[in-house]
Parts: sequence; C-alpha cells; structure tokens
Amino acid sequence: MSDLTYLNQLRVLEMEQLVALLPRGGRVLEFGAGTGQQARFLADHGFDVVAIDMASSTYASHRSFPIQDYDGRHIPLEDQSVDAIFSSNVLEHVEDIRTVLAEFRRVLRPEGIGLHVMPTTAWRFWTFFTAMADAAITAARLPIHLARPPSGMTRGQAFNADVRRIARGVIPSGHGTSPEGISELWTFSARSWRRTFAKNGFEIAEDRPLGMWYTGTLVVGDLLPLSIRRGLSNFLGSATHYYLMRPSV
Repeated sequence: MSDLTYLNQLRVLEMEQLVALLPRGGRVLEFGAGTGQQARFLADHGFDVVAIDMASSTYASHRSFPIQDYDGRHIPLEDQSVDAIFSSNVLEHVEDIRTVLAEFRRVLRPEGIGLHVMPTTAWRFWTFFTAMADAAITAARLPIHLARPPSGMTRGQAFNADVRRIARGVIPSGHGTSPEGISELWTFSARSWRRTFAKNGFEIAEDRPLGMWYTGTLVVGDLLPLSIRRGLSNFLGSATHYYLMRPSV
C-alpha cells in the first residue's frame, strides 16, 4: 500500500468525525483540496462543493474531483457565496495567512463557518523521530533501488528520492512555512492557532484533537492497526486538531 493510499484512509476517518459539524446540504469551499478525495467525500454526503488548489500542488496529478486552480491570493468566488470553508492540513503552508483569512471572511455568508484541520505539536515532535528511522531504512534500501529501481522510476529518480528522504531525517526541515522544523513545535500548537485566527477576525466556537496518532513519515504505515493508532493518541498525542470558527462581529 502506498503512503498516499494509507494517508487517504486516515483522512477519511477524520472526515467521518467532522462531517456533522458542517451545515447540512450547504455550499462548501474546500481550500487546498489536494487530490480532491475529501471534496468527493463531502459531495457524496450531499454538500455542494467547490474545490480549489494551486496548480503547482504536489497532488495535482492525482486529482479525483474537479478542482479549480487558485492563484494563492484571490479566491475565485463571489462575496458571501459559501456556507462553510473547509481545509485539511493546508493553512500551515500559507505564507500570507492574513490575506487568506481576509478572503475567507469575504466569501463566507454572514452565518458561515470555517472548519480547519491542522497538524499538532505532537505530530511535529514525533515526525522528527520517525524521520530519523525512515532515513536509516532508506539508506539501507538505497543499494537495492540502484540495482532495481521501483516501478515507474529511473535509477536517477530513485536515487534522488531516497537521498531527499535521508536528508529529511538528518536535517529537521520545516513542514509548513518555516525553513526549519523546531519553531513548529510552537506554531503548530492550538494556542498559536487560536491567536492567529483571533488576530484575523475569527472566533473559535470549538476546537478538539481528532484522536489518531501518526507522523509525517508513516514509517510502518498499515502495519500499525488504526485501533492502535487511536489508543496511542491518548498517550502520544493526536496528529491533528480541528478548529470550528466563525467571523468575529
């Protein structure tokens, strides 16, 4: 099973917890829709979904739902035209968060809501350690890939991909907008995100962990049952946290 396939399974489990928080049958903008899998989930549950993402998105070649290209600043929708805005593990990548949140306020209807899923400090912390393990596994696997590259890859592509994975385990690079990952132990915290939303015109109605432990490397993937991942989140922390919010008056 590929990392993307397993990650999609985890995202579906999160969506099953979140869907009841959205206005039934409303018009939902998914911001940063990636593959479109979550937009498809929402459409299948009766929502009128508009999905947007950057043309340069990592997942642009894996899209499974109609997604409009977005220029990174201006959301291509009319004022007060959606009942909810949803995003999943996206806002931490936004350089100009002030502009994006202002756009959210513009396109939301007066009683509209935002529902945003974000990686946590726990996710950041444990990803540091699993990245080290992943680097060791990748280094051991490198000679095999050079002798027999994975399906669909040239020897050079396999080498470059493995070297990048090894580097991520040696150098704690940032996941979001930070070039390094250490500061994300603070910026990914619930307290930091509450402050950011409040400063940009939103009040938090509810925020909670989603109760699933995993890391950015998915080293053991589906070898670790989802039931165990749920249990581990009680001790190691949830990988994601959701924020349900409304524009401040």
